[in-house]
Amino acid sequence: MCPPTDAGWYLNQEGTAIEMSDNAQLTPPEVASIGSRLRRLRKERHLTQAELARQIGIQQSDLSRMEKGEYRVSLDKLFKILAVFDLELGDFFGEPSRHKAPLSQENMQILHQLRELSPEGRAEVQEYLEFKLRRERSERRATDARRAQKVES
Repeated sequence: MCPPTDAGWYLNQEGTAIEMSDNAQLTPPEVASIGSRLRRLRKERHLTQAELARQIGIQQSDLSRMEKGEYRVSLDKLFKILAVFDLELGDFFGEPSRHKAPLSQENMQILHQLRELSPEGRAEVQEYLEFKLRRERSERRATDARRAQKVES
């Protein structure tokens, strides 16, 4: 077991927010799991620890300890990390994608229409989709953050 945590809210391995009392403990795999995901995402985006730490408002040494599983990630820091990586909570914890089901008739029709467009037209549609996704993800993160703040209150 890891040493006792500070009181507050943390995420377990399944991504569930849990309240930690002054004497609660997280197991090393739960802490290390978050750290390894964090390191993988940072490296995939070619960020140094110093760059990411600056973006989320912590010291590089604290980020290093997070990645090693020696330092617990609070919810507020996790939400900042998600914002930097433009991820949702479920994406961070590797929840199965909602989009693995076979394509519906409507989605098949959209794909056929997309294929009829010129490369320039497809590029415009792609840009618009990326814009809409960023906007909706941002709105969902804001909603998640508000919920977390209510839970902390």
